[in-house]
Amino acid sequence: MEFIGRPMRGRFLVRQGGNGWMVYDSELKGPAQIEKNGAFAEKLTKEQAETLEKLFTTRENRPLTKKDGPSSRGEC
Repeated sequence: MEFIGRPMRGRFLVRQGGNGWMVYDSELKGPAQIEKNGAFAEKLTKEQAETLEKLFTTRENRPLTKKDGPSSRGEC
């Protein structure tokens, strides 16, 4: 299958914020949350943001296992 047009972008994107760099979550339409009820991925160096973006992408794409409860993937 061939797609014509703009390439698909992943859920997480590293971008410059008002004060440093951030990992933007396109589903939440704001900074990504590092862990549930935890800090947001903002006010970072570019290197920190790129590292977290890779972590978020890997975590999002890994298969769900039995030990993963609904809360570990942000699902209800």
